[in-house]
Amino acid sequence: MIALVSLYIIIVLRIYYLERVNVTFQRENGIGGASVPLKPGSSSQVPRTSLGCASALLHYYVAASLIWNVLIFWRRRRRRVAMLIGITSLAAIISLRFSGEYCKTSSGEWANSNAFIARSEGSASWSDYSPKQTMDDNIRISFRLHDPDDVAYPDKFAGVVGYKCADKADLPPSLSKRTILNFTTTIATDLKLLFLGDSIAEQFAQAFDAAVLGNGFERNRLAQTYTNGPNNINVHNCLTIAAPIRGGGVSAFWRVVTLMSMSTRTPFYVCEHRWKTWNEKQAHVFVNHRYVDHVKEVRPANELNTTTLGESNLQGDYSVGAFDAIVLRVPHGWLKIKQITKERIVEAINLANELVGAQTVIISTLPLNNNVLTPSDWDGISKINHMIRDIARSWEATQPGKVRWLLVQEFGNFTNQILRMNAEQLLMTNSSTPDFSQEGWELKDADFLLKRLSSETFWFPSICMVCAERTYAHINEKKNEVQDCIRSKISRDGAHWCTETLGPRYSASVACLLGCVYNGNEPSINAQDVEMVRQCEKKCNDQFMSILPVDKEW
Repeated sequence: MIALVSLYIIIVLRIYYLERVNVTFQRENGIGGASVPLKPGSSSQVPRTSLGCASALLHYYVAASLIWNVLIFWRRRRRRVAMLIGITSLAAIISLRFSGEYCKTSSGEWANSNAFIARSEGSASWSDYSPKQTMDDNIRISFRLHDPDDVAYPDKFAGVVGYKCADKADLPPSLSKRTILNFTTTIATDLKLLFLGDSIAEQFAQAFDAAVLGNGFERNRLAQTYTNGPNNINVHNCLTIAAPIRGGGVSAFWRVVTLMSMSTRTPFYVCEHRWKTWNEKQAHVFVNHRYVDHVKEVRPANELNTTTLGESNLQGDYSVGAFDAIVLRVPHGWLKIKQITKERIVEAINLANELVGAQTVIISTLPLNNNVLTPSDWDGISKINHMIRDIARSWEATQPGKVRWLLVQEFGNFTNQILRMNAEQLLMTNSSTPDFSQEGWELKDADFLLKRLSSETFWFPSICMVCAERTYAHINEKKNEVQDCIRSKISRDGAHWCTETLGPRYSASVACLLGCVYNGNEPSINAQDVEMVRQCEKKCNDQFMSILPVDKEW
């Protein structure tokens, strides 16, 4: 019996030691139990938090066993032994209470935690692009934030001259701080990602590619393109694929300017600006694409035509296969507000899953653009965004292989905050800065959003979207007086966005959201894990799809 008590005491002390080491490590490195993206980690190694949870359960078992033995020895009148065991069991419970709390979510529920990490200092995954390398199986996507003097703004793949903003006027003080819209992002991942949508999705896919392809690795990216503009100065992407990227993963873009459905499918596809349909052969290009280790690969150029992209499938050591995740933008502009319905969005998500196999989808809420002309239009955009959130909240994985996780990226809320602060700088609104956390804030006192710049007759952009200073009278080529302004680094045309400014937060938010699912222990489709993922989703949006300053320690 003495041996049994000694064994119990050794187990308790051992568990206590392991818990203290694990908790100390997490606290020192900013790692929380329930996916907390607001603080960076500082180590290349992340402990499995499931070990802590398993230890906690064993801890409870040992404590309960000891208490049971207290009752047995007390009844046998061996009270000294009973008191010794009782003190040991009490110590076990106390140590669990104060060292094991990290095993819970913020709501106090037990969770299989998705520990989130933003840094990967010195790890093989950060410096290695080879698909042969294996990232930490507990952290499949990570990112770092940088000073733009150290890492350039993400415009190296931007091919349309009219979208670039480096030469435009600086942002207002409320937006130009280093921790708000003046940093850059780099990403490492072994995930296979597909960006799906129109030219705005293309812009941010290019920014993401810049975040995952460091200097010297640009040739890992293939593109199917078309050109337009004077002397074909603008280069647009229809299909792109970058493989391998930093961490060994894949990043791809598929231009589809409609919501995919069987009614918008055609037997063939042409890479042209006005082409509004799609074909599954495009998906086959991605899934069947073969590539080799970047060390071995030799390519003549970064921009490649359709034939070359197709021929690249014929050789290579690695095949892309099924994708892990899709980042979907609903192509408002190409589609009218009334054409964007719940049924069409759900069909597009399921069809994309069937074509490329992705079981996680991030869908972005819609921002203001030049097609929003009336208060009714703006209200319609708000309703679509509510619909997107409702679809995500009610999503259920019906069958194996189907979409398991549908996450919302609050891109609309992010851009609305930027436009509101710029409007205040332009003295376009007299009301105080709203509480951005309040639902529907963007619909109140929103008339300034609809004031248009009359000097631009093609897009008719919103003044707060394209102007860095207040408007001034100007006589145009037709001898008419119009309002013009010095242009900003928010948008060039009122439809597209300056990815030099918005791209780093966008890319960080994608990495953060995917970390909610793929970092740590894979969540299950049960109420507890779903709630945990939703809490993580909210924290990612609160931090990166907003103008909330990021921590200077990033």
